[in-house]
Amino acid sequence: MTPAELATVIESHRKWRFGEEGGSRADLSGANLSGADLSDAYLSDANLSDANLSGADLSGANLSGADLSDAYLSDANLSGANLSGADLSGADLSGANLSGADLSDANLSGANLSAIREDLVQVLNAAPAEVPGLLAALRAGKVEGSTYEGACACLVGTLANVRGCFYRELGALRPDPDRPAERWFLAITEGAKPENNQVAKITEGWIVEWLANGPAAVQAPTAEVSA
Repeated sequence: MTPAELATVIESHRKWRFGEEGGSRADLSGANLSGADLSDAYLSDANLSDANLSGADLSGANLSGADLSDAYLSDANLSGANLSGADLSGADLSGANLSGADLSDANLSGANLSAIREDLVQVLNAAPAEVPGLLAALRAGKVEGSTYEGACACLVGTLANVRGCFYRELGALRPDPDRPAERWFLAITEGAKPENNQVAKITEGWIVEWLANGPAAVQAPTAEVSA
């Protein structure tokens, strides 16, 4: 689909959504939109199921209520996107930038978050003593995924706060804003808690499960770990 064709679909969808003459709901199911520029696009309630949106720019897009089930969103830019009430079941969000995205009431059941989860485990394994403090900060709404410093900081910044050191002084753990776990934490802002933020809730579950495995399950990193 060419950019011009895509723009026509989006405009027709906007007309449909607002009850204007000549509009029709956007049906982009299964479409190959890899790398497409959909920044600030109005696609509320659109059908994007099974679409390939890998690397697409969806920053600021309105995707509220959209069907994104089984969509491939790996490395997509969803910063500032409105995903409230969207169906993301079975979607692949590995490496997606969720900074400032609204995921309230979104359906994330069965979403492929394995790459994010596995990466978070690596980070937790690199700073096991600080994990309970990270969990406490998450539950208290004291995590801000966009910054490494301050009372409310990102994943690595919070671990550093718990340890009482500068975020570049965590031994083998190094800051890396491009790694999956750090990008995932961008969706957690100050005041976000498991009870009011889906990403925080999912993350809480992962951390609790990690803690339940006990110290015997923790392996010290053998090489430098970026985060």
